[in-house]
Amino acid sequence: MMYVYFLAGLFASAAMVFALLTLLAISLRNNWNHANRFRVSFLAPVLLAAAIVYFCVTEFVPRVFDLVHMAGHHYDVADIDLQKSSPGRSFLIADGLPYYFMPGTFDKNSRGRFQVMFTPGTRFIVHATYLEDSAEK
Repeated sequence: MMYVYFLAGLFASAAMVFALLTLLAISLRNNWNHANRFRVSFLAPVLLAAAIVYFCVTEFVPRVFDLVHMAGHHYDVADIDLQKSSPGRSFLIADGLPYYFMPGTFDKNSRGRFQVMFTPGTRFIVHATYLEDSAEK
């Protein structure tokens, strides 16, 4: 189920990039045909190109590289103390780095140390193993 969740995120980011590319083609066609209704709409291709680059760099390309790591089962390992981290619904921040996981991986009130296996690009947690209770309380 975890792989389906990861692939759904990959396909969603790919769909977003391709939708932005479609909007870019439409706005470029309007510019070439001088069919813009507003003067500001001449800047739409520049803004769309910036959005495409941003989402490719932050979402799509790291997920594609992580797909290669998931296919080869090459993961990074880290120990995370949930007592010191701030977990959200599908992400947590530990040691200043965000880690993403499928909802339901950690219980809502789970505390203690976990060893997590995650992909290196997007830090998507593939497997979490409970180690022990935290030393600090």
